[in-house]
Amino acid sequence: MAIEEGHLREDTDPHQMLFEIHGLILSLHHDARFLKLPGALDRARLAFERMLSHHLALPGARKRAMRR
Repeated sequence: MAIEEGHLREDTDPHQMLFEIHGLILSLHHDARFLKLPGALDRARLAFERMLSHHLALPGARKRAMRR
C-alpha cells in the first residue's frame, strides 16, 4: 500500500524490506541483550534510518502517484 500511495519507491521489494527490518531486530537483540554492547540501540536506529531512506520515494513521487 505504501508503494501504491507513493511513500516508497516503485522498485521497493516489500519482502526484502521486511527481511532487512527483521535482521535489524535480531541484530539489536543479540548485541543489546546478549552481549550488552553499549550503543547497540543507536546503531540499530541508524541502520533502520539508512534502510528506510533507501526505500523512501523522492519528493514529488507521491504527487505523481496521486495523479494516476
